[in-house]
Amino acid sequence: MAIDKTIKKKITEEWLLVFPQLSAFAQNKLYKIVGCCILGIELIKSPFKDNYSPYFVIYPLWKKDVKACLDYPIILKNFKNKKGFEFDIPYERHEVFFSDVIESVKKQTPLLFDRNISLKEILSVLDEYAKTPPLSAAPNSYLQALLQEIKFEIALITGVNEAHNILEEISKRAWDVNHFRVFGVEADQWLQELQKTISNREELLKRIEINKEDKKISKLKSSEIIL
Repeated sequence: MAIDKTIKKKITEEWLLVFPQLSAFAQNKLYKIVGCCILGIELIKSPFKDNYSPYFVIYPLWKKDVKACLDYPIILKNFKNKKGFEFDIPYERHEVFFSDVIESVKKQTPLLFDRNISLKEILSVLDEYAKTPPLSAAPNSYLQALLQEIKFEIALITGVNEAHNILEEISKRAWDVNHFRVFGVEADQWLQELQKTISNREELLKRIEINKEDKKISKLKSSEIIL
């Protein structure tokens, strides 16, 4: 049975009352712009029943357009209840669970929404995410490399010095070249492209500014990533 839209709308409004720093991008997507990223909470409906689960999300803002930026999250991390399980909240009984959910979300949110965040903080969150399954199962995989690439890009956009340090770390990793090839990528070529990105920093900055002006996200609240 489909859930009444007014119930979903009311649930979104209650989440926004608790997190007024976020804006409703869509009924189940509460976002804000933080520097070169979009951060927020998504209330993802279960495919099997009329329940939802809250997730912390980060998206990039430096892709070719907003649609590409929001195509796939950098981080999609579920919040857990006191027993360590993912929340599974019935829409119809939302009020029964909401105070416990909010208490856990406030404790578990990796980055705060009410202020600027430091480059060190966001890089640390990405490092922690790299240690979680399934990523942790293959520390030198292409999927891990993509996360390192994102760290590099965020650092480059925020401040060049840290980007050089990350690139040096990436270059020293013993990457699983065979796993790269599964995705049709040559590890050496990938590293060369990262090197080139440094000279294209202005292009990244320009793309972010263009995306921020897109009417889909231009009214989102915002703060900065600072050094």
